[in-house]
Amino acid sequence: MFYIIQIFLSLASSATAASLTEPLNYYQYTQFQAPLSWEAISSSSLDQAIASCQRSFKWQRWNCPNQDFIRRRTSPTPAQALDREDVYVAAISMASILHTLTKDCANGVIAGCGCTDSALNVPCAHEPAKAMQLYEQRYGVGSGALGHNQRVVGALLEKSLEQECRCIQHSPQGSCLEKKCVQVLKPFESIAQDLLNMYDDAIQLDTTASNLKIMWENIPLDSLVYMLDSPNYCQPEASGRWTGTRGRQCSKHTGSTADERLSCQQLCRVCGFRVRSQHLRSERRCNCKLVWGFRLQCDVCIQLERHYSCY
Repeated sequence: MFYIIQIFLSLASSATAASLTEPLNYYQYTQFQAPLSWEAISSSSLDQAIASCQRSFKWQRWNCPNQDFIRRRTSPTPAQALDREDVYVAAISMASILHTLTKDCANGVIAGCGCTDSALNVPCAHEPAKAMQLYEQRYGVGSGALGHNQRVVGALLEKSLEQECRCIQHSPQGSCLEKKCVQVLKPFESIAQDLLNMYDDAIQLDTTASNLKIMWENIPLDSLVYMLDSPNYCQPEASGRWTGTRGRQCSKHTGSTADERLSCQQLCRVCGFRVRSQHLRSERRCNCKLVWGFRLQCDVCIQLERHYSCY
């Protein structure tokens, strides 16, 4: 009897472990669903958007400072005064909201917006078009340049779907007898990279009356548009939205990205500053080993690193 109980407990434990390793499924997790909270979606999406933006612009003069990003996000600029960074902040923020909303709907986190297939253990497809509808109900549909850029982001997410397959029936030998494939969104960083490319290739429009004659539907939906030239970001902004490039660290690493390799030129020299080279001393634990009594014994190694900055 003891062995039977032990086997039963072992099987139950294995089943529990297996269920925990399965992906979230809309129909298995309906008991955890909650009403859509735009505050929660916006908060988590904002964090994701800022982190992605700061990685992308780390070595550029505008390096996506928190205060400036939040100001642009919460106090939108009128369409006729949009610069390239205004457009990027709006696009990455919107993409982050749509990406989060689409995944949460498919995973059953949010009530009432999941897929319509009622079969158990069937993965739920991602539907960014549904998320777009919810977004427009909440934030409205922009017109002119704002509306065009909204459509660009929506179209990008529709193009960012890829097929993901999952086995829904296994044979006794463990091979897959039947699988189900659905469309799911690419990781957010892949979408963010596409938006960064769009930022680089954005189209500038003029703000004269002739601009009103443009047929927006003829501008391709893979091109963001903006109106005004950006500041040079070399000098600090009066209210502190950005601090300029004096004191910024730059890099000359040969194995890095082009932005990083050119950063001393772009951040310092183009802005009229010189490049300062310094050796910074740091200490770190090294040559660690376990000694008697299972204590960890380490040496202290001194490391000198060359740092470059604008002054």
